[in-house]
Amino acid sequence: MKKVRSEKTNQPTGVSNRTMGRREFVGGAAAILAGAATYRTGVARADSAATSLKTLDGSTIAVDNSAVTELKKGLKGDFLVDGLPDYDAARHIWNAAIDRRPAIIIRCADADDIVRSVRFARRHNALVSVRAGAHNAVGFAINDGGLTIDLTRLRDVQVDQSARTARVGGGATFADFDGATHKFGLASTGPIISMVGVGGYTLGGGMGWLHRKLGLGCDNLISAKVVTADGRIVEASKTSHSDLYWAIRGGGGNFGIISNFEFRLAPVSDVLAGLVFHPLEDLPKVASFVRDFNDHAPDDVCVWLMMRKAPASPLLPTEMHGRLVATIAACYASADEDGDKALAPLRQFGRPLIDLVKRRAYSDWQKALDPSWGNGFHNQWIGHYLPELTDGAAQTMLEYVSKVTSPATDVKLINLGGAVARVDEDATAFGYRKSKYALVIQTRWAKADETAQHLAWSQEFFDAMKVHSTGKVYVNFIADEGAKRVMDAYNPEAFKRLQAIKAKYDPRNQFRMNQNIPPSPRA
Repeated sequence: MKKVRSEKTNQPTGVSNRTMGRREFVGGAAAILAGAATYRTGVARADSAATSLKTLDGSTIAVDNSAVTELKKGLKGDFLVDGLPDYDAARHIWNAAIDRRPAIIIRCADADDIVRSVRFARRHNALVSVRAGAHNAVGFAINDGGLTIDLTRLRDVQVDQSARTARVGGGATFADFDGATHKFGLASTGPIISMVGVGGYTLGGGMGWLHRKLGLGCDNLISAKVVTADGRIVEASKTSHSDLYWAIRGGGGNFGIISNFEFRLAPVSDVLAGLVFHPLEDLPKVASFVRDFNDHAPDDVCVWLMMRKAPASPLLPTEMHGRLVATIAACYASADEDGDKALAPLRQFGRPLIDLVKRRAYSDWQKALDPSWGNGFHNQWIGHYLPELTDGAAQTMLEYVSKVTSPATDVKLINLGGAVARVDEDATAFGYRKSKYALVIQTRWAKADETAQHLAWSQEFFDAMKVHSTGKVYVNFIADEGAKRVMDAYNPEAFKRLQAIKAKYDPRNQFRMNQNIPPSPRA
């Protein structure tokens, strides 16, 4: 038997039979990730009156208090309703534009709590949302008037060093995941922001610094424990519920609630990575160079091109703060000396304003951009796939970023290819693997009364980029754009297959608070 070494993160300690002491999370990002500053193992009391609960058809029903009492019976986690101390913290998420009030929030302590919650929702035809990392800009994690199943206590990470695998709780973030795996010099593909949840990221596909080397996040998923809409726990893998396994690798949260993921790991410890800043007016030249560089780059190299106003970071000279910049973000994902040679062309091109590339721990690089993506801002993401980074596309990006309406907004162009493109198109639900670039316009602003002007800018920019796009999109870069846009994330045959699998595992479309794939009409 292989010896398993594990790292457990963010778990309650010193728990009494009734409550545990207050747990402080330092920093705004940590607080919003945890969903609340206090964890209690006891079940809080509900009001003695009946609970009004929104249903799947949009109506409201009164759930008798005896049914609520039965739900709470046996829960190991927390039962929260409006008026209880942790309720507001649990309903607030990273995107400040989302202000919703679920009738009930169940902060689950284990998979059995998820099962209990799902069965309750099924009996009452309740609207359900699932909170894990809660970092999707659309705010699917929280609903109005229904039941929110909160996974933020399920953040355990267990690493098997000899097998190079990790088991990860469904509520873990990549700060949890990478913090644990890095201790063993291992990693799997994750995002470029550490506060992102493992669940939503992986289920949608998963792009990051390592996708050209290791494949997408979903390509590294070995198995998952899934709570289905009828309240069963099943294992999805190549050999068990293989149809479900195919669907959850790119099909989003449509098919069940993941209580635990198992990932394949690879040796990744230190990387050569960082940002090279150029004036935005040089974007056409920078883009042309990056395009040619990417055409011949090894898989160890991943390049993201970022455009925005430079943040007021202590790493940047004060004269750069607020300046429009085009930034080459590069990562060489190996510790060998070839990285200096591989990234030299990117660092030597043109006359950069500043070069912040250096050798560092992968886990540090993975959270280097966190300060620009904390909580408290309004957010919207929209995107495209591009078949190529043409001169015309670069000119359009220059035109619109030059008149960006918010200093917190940024635009990212992600180089794909490598291991992403070598996986067969029908091997997972993730679509359009041969796309060369993914574009995301990440509009971000501080004040609610500014919303109209910022969204008008992003929509105009999005529309102007259509002519340069394939017409398709990465599912995690879709805003609240409707059913047609969701279909644009999948090739037609895959979408039909996803609908059939949805009909098998969730025929009533109970899990609909996502980029929704409705059950096949024939079901």
